[in-house]
Formats: sequence, structure tokens, C-alpha cells
Amino acid sequence: MERVFLMDDNNEYVDIYSHSSMENRNDDDTDNAESSARVSVIGQEDIDISSHSDPSDENNTVRTTFPVGSLSDMNDRRGEAVKRKKAAKEKKKRSRAVTFLVVGIIMLLLCGAVAVAAWITNGFGLIAAEPAEESSAAPEISTQEKSEPSVQPSKVQEESKEEINFKSDAKFTKKTDRFSASVRNSLENEIQSRHVVLYDVTADQIIYEKDASKKCYPASTTKLMTAVVSSKYLKKDDIITVGREVYLIGYDSSVAGLRPGMRLTYEMMLDALLLPSGNDAAYSIAVETAKVYKQDHSLANEECIRIFAELMNNAAKEMGCKGTHFTAPDGFHDDDHYVTAEDMTKIAAYALKTPIVANSCKKHEATWELLPPDKEESSDDDDDASALDTDDNIDENGSRIESEEESEEEEYTPTEVTWYNSNQLLDSEGGQYSKYATGMKTGFTDEAWTCVVSSAKMQDHEFIAVVMKSPSNYQKYHESNLLFKLGFKLYDLKYTSADDWVN
Repeated sequence: MERVFLMDDNNEYVDIYSHSSMENRNDDDTDNAESSARVSVIGQEDIDISSHSDPSDENNTVRTTFPVGSLSDMNDRRGEAVKRKKAAKEKKKRSRAVTFLVVGIIMLLLCGAVAVAAWITNGFGLIAAEPAEESSAAPEISTQEKSEPSVQPSKVQEESKEEINFKSDAKFTKKTDRFSASVRNSLENEIQSRHVVLYDVTADQIIYEKDASKKCYPASTTKLMTAVVSSKYLKKDDIITVGREVYLIGYDSSVAGLRPGMRLTYEMMLDALLLPSGNDAAYSIAVETAKVYKQDHSLANEECIRIFAELMNNAAKEMGCKGTHFTAPDGFHDDDHYVTAEDMTKIAAYALKTPIVANSCKKHEATWELLPPDKEESSDDDDDASALDTDDNIDENGSRIESEEESEEEEYTPTEVTWYNSNQLLDSEGGQYSKYATGMKTGFTDEAWTCVVSSAKMQDHEFIAVVMKSPSNYQKYHESNLLFKLGFKLYDLKYTSADDWVN
């Protein structure tokens, strides 16, 4: 066992611990042996010291003079070292905080500069510089842009900066006493339909009504409102490409035979809507109108129908309709889709004053040549179809299996279409025809029964007859002709029809 001492400032030895195993020492080296020991002092690096043994000391005490200073000096140096480390850490923290602060200030300044630049650009209408002409790189087309239909968007009412509205100057004053008591009694016996109105357009007077303010279902006479609303957002020559919205129509709907991919102008689409009473045309018009209204051609079809129904209801309110609510553009039965005969009169009067709608309503037939398919759109459709290929629609030979809908689409695509008006008042070969009839729209569902909104004109006088929930086709036309005859008679005008022989 060895003991190691360090000498302090008073030349006194301070006992520190040192240990050497006797087993590891060579006895021959004990006399006057000098050995090198290594002492570790807390807070200091290891230092080498020289030591020697006193042969006369039975305890083999090693007395060593510490060469680099006193023990108190070492403690002082240790304290200073600790302080330097703390100071270095604090300095590092302050430096890091200053760095973060400077970076934050720079970022705020940059954001402020960008905001000011954007404000200046928008405020003064500055136009961003166009790319250099020498750049030959083709512009990239986003997936969303590629998936949008190739419909030519319409500029909504460019010719008018006024807000679109459906307000009318018509008052629809009730003046039922214009008919004599005997005529009114006769009408009570003749009129079997549940809800009826005769409106003198020229005088702006309702001169006959029967339960006109009671709720009833409009069926396809709804399409008059569809035509009126869409005419505010679409123009005559706007091109509409039929999409898969035509598959949203109800079972057993009346259709115009439209198929996805067909391209029609808005004028053609109105004929498809109002002549054969195409529910498919109603949905195509509604979807396109909603997309133009929202300026978003990526809208889902179902969302477009919801938006269009809102437009219809807003228009009805502006027209002064108080008992009307629409849920769809075609009139397919829904308990929450209803009108009154009086409200339908207001809608019909507005339609009659809308040239493009009135012109379509009065046609007995219309023949159109469909527009050629859009090559870019066809290419996009092929890309979309291939993107949808899965193991379920690929046969064992690697060929794509077409769905039933796709097979039907490619089965036959006409290049020319002819539509006939369902309004028998316009059919010169029919038993209800009148050369004075000028439209407008028929309708039928099990819940609505059969109904017709019609118009007739002689000289400068014009009438609208609304006949809802009639027991038969014959009855609705017979009542319409009778009302027109009595109305024009007030102006000493003789209205005639093929139905006259019945009377």
C-alpha cells in the first residue's frame, strides 16, 4: 500500500489517494526506486508528477512536490473554468436568440414587400409580364383543366351590366267580372280541371280563375321556368356538350334522345327541352347553367342540379310567386316540387316575353343537324376511360370491357335530329289545332294528372290559359280552346279551332 502526498504552499504535505498493488511491484525496484504516477485532479487535465520513496519509511510513503502550483491554485482554476463554460453557454444562447430574431425580422419584411407589391398590382390593374416568345416549352395542362368539358363558356349578359333579375311590371290584376254571369255559370259546368286561370296579357288582368291559389304539381310545365332561368346565363349560340347528367333523370321520363358526347347549341337544346319535353335536355341545360353561374366547370352534376333549383326558386320569388317550390329542372314528381295555377301564370307570362323561349314554344317541329364531335374532348374521354381501367373491366386478352351505358352510347349516334311538339294545339293535323295558338308547354305525371299551359294571339290581343290537373288530354285542350274563344270574344274577335265541331 502506497500513500501519495502533495505539498501545499506551507511546505506541508497533503495526503491524496494513490494505490499500487504490491503484487505488481518488483521487489528489486523498491530501494531508491523512482516511479512515475498519474494524478487526476477534478477540473484539471491529467498531469504527470515524479515521485520517490524513502527507504527508511516502513510505510513506503511517497512524498511528491506538486510541480504546477498549490492546491488552492487548482481550486481557483477549477472555479474559473466552470465560470468560463457557463459564460460560453450563455453567449451561445444569446447568439442563437439574436439570429432567430434577425431571421424573423427579415421574413416579416419580405412578406410585407410581397403584400405591398400585390396590392399595387391589383390596385392599379397591372398585368404580369408574359413569358418570353423564344421559350419553346409547351404549357403544362393540369389534371383538373384536362378533365373539364370542352363547353364554350358564355359571358353572362354582356350587353347588360345590371344585376340579373326576374322582376316584372305585370300586376296580374283580378278582373273576373268581365265575363257575364251566364258565361261564368257556363264555365263552371264546362271546366272539369281542378286549377284553371285565363290571363289577358294585353290588359294585364286575370279574368277567370278556379282554385288558382291552391297547391298542385306542375309536371313538365316546370320546363318553362327552366328555359327562362337558363336564358339569363346562356346565349343562343353557346355550345353545350351532353354529359353523364342525362343518366340522372327519373325512370320512364320523356326524353329528347340525347347521349353523352352530343354537341348542341343552346337554341337547339331549348327545342329539345320544350318540344318533345326532354328531361335529358332539362338536366343538360341545368348543369351547364349552374357551371356558368358559378364559373366552375368542375362542379359535380348533382351539385349543379341543386344550384339550378335554387336559381329557379329565387326567380319564382322575384316574379311574385307565393306558393311555388322547385327541386328539379324537369318536373319529375317530388312532393316538395309544386306550384299554383296563379304562380304558373306569372311564369308563363315571363316566358312569353323572353324571345328565345317564346320562339321555341311555338314550334310544332324542329330539325337540327348536330355539331361535329370535339376531337380534343374525344381524346380526353379516351384518356379518362383508360385511367379508369381496372382488373374488373379488362378481359383475359387485355382488352377493355365496355359498360352497358358505353355500349349504348356507341351503338348509334345520329347526326340529325327532329323533334315534335307535344302540344296538340300546334298540330295542324290534330283535332285540337288552332292557327292562333302560340305555345307553350304540356305536362303529365300520375300525381299531377295531365296539364297544359298555352297561349294564343289574335291581332294585338294575347291570352294565356293555365289548365292544371285535368282528367284527360282531350279535356285540357278543350278547356283551353273554350277559354281562348271567350276571351277573344270580349274584343269582338272570333277564335276558331278544330275543336269547334264539338260545340
